[in-house]
Amino acid sequence: MEDDYISADEAAAFLGVSRATIYAYVSRKGIRSHPVPGTRQHRYRRVDVEQIKARGRRPAGLPLGIDIPSRITDVGDNELLYRGRSAIELSEHATLEQIAARLWDVDASIFDRPPPRSSALFPKLDELLTAEAGVDRALAHFPFLEQANPRAYDLSHQGMAATGVDIIRWLTAIILSKGSASDEPIHLQFEKSLALAPEQTDLLRRVLILAADHGVNESTYAVRMVARSGVTPWRSVSVGLALAVGRQSKFGQNESLRRFIAEILSAPDPEAVVTRQLREGGDLPGFGSPIYPNGDPRAAALVDFCDRALSDHPGYRKLGRAIELAYEFRALRPNFAFVSTFAEELTGLQSRREFVGLSSSEAPYLIGRSVGWVAHCIEQVASDNDGPADSGD
Repeated sequence: MEDDYISADEAAAFLGVSRATIYAYVSRKGIRSHPVPGTRQHRYRRVDVEQIKARGRRPAGLPLGIDIPSRITDVGDNELLYRGRSAIELSEHATLEQIAARLWDVDASIFDRPPPRSSALFPKLDELLTAEAGVDRALAHFPFLEQANPRAYDLSHQGMAATGVDIIRWLTAIILSKGSASDEPIHLQFEKSLALAPEQTDLLRRVLILAADHGVNESTYAVRMVARSGVTPWRSVSVGLALAVGRQSKFGQNESLRRFIAEILSAPDPEAVVTRQLREGGDLPGFGSPIYPNGDPRAAALVDFCDRALSDHPGYRKLGRAIELAYEFRALRPNFAFVSTFAEELTGLQSRREFVGLSSSEAPYLIGRSVGWVAHCIEQVASDNDGPADSGD
């Protein structure tokens, strides 16, 4: 059996890609793996690796031959690093703004700038779109907000980071149905708008941070390729938002997860909900992670926080029982989507009038991920400027 599997280094060398790309292949179910007993390492199914090379294709998502090196985030078997620092450790104390400065590789003082300008069309357009989902409204507003802030056309490293500040501030304002952008920390803006308790705010802050980046996936790849064309981060991030809430995206397909959590929270006994789901032969939505065989560390960190801060909360007690049952019955651990969706339920995001439509309940994730998209815009433009000129059409 040992000959049937190879190490991550061997697989990466065979395919001519990085170790991070091998992990991404696993996450898209292209390569099977199994843990090495007594270590944190995994070995990878040789025949899967050989088939990928023989067919001349990637298992899913990214185009043939694309392997984008990035120094922003490292995704390992059991950890997530933001520029070499544990994202889990950073989530214990940092703000999203501090994480943004880290991922953008700039000084945190960039957030000392005043709030960005509004567009002349903002009040009228926002009134017309008042019944639409927050992200859909953002996609409509972004081109005009770009025009209202001429510094957006500065595509230097510092200039793009400054635009990133404007983007996440306006995205937050639009999602929260505010008429102007604020320079207040984003988690505190949510606290005021939703009248959150301190522990709810802290949970939301952690979700924002842990959503910031997760390597180069389909939406991030699209953001980087659009950035290569010379547009501003407003346009590139718009592409990421549009893809993230599409019907075929992970979040577009997350309705079953939302229903599952709602059933757990409303049931007198969560065991009946979990047992029925298993009895019907279905997977448990929000459990298991092919990229993290030993469990998603982001989810584990959020569960650990909830164990400390929400132990008396009746909804979390039910959720905690469901987590115990999933491990007892199937040795499954929750993933980031499961715990972050519960956080959205806990903070009232799914019941507020202004959070309507498919994209509504993913608002914190999308604000956090926009930070990562800006980081990838900056890195892609810098990489293109350092590399040879493109003589192709």
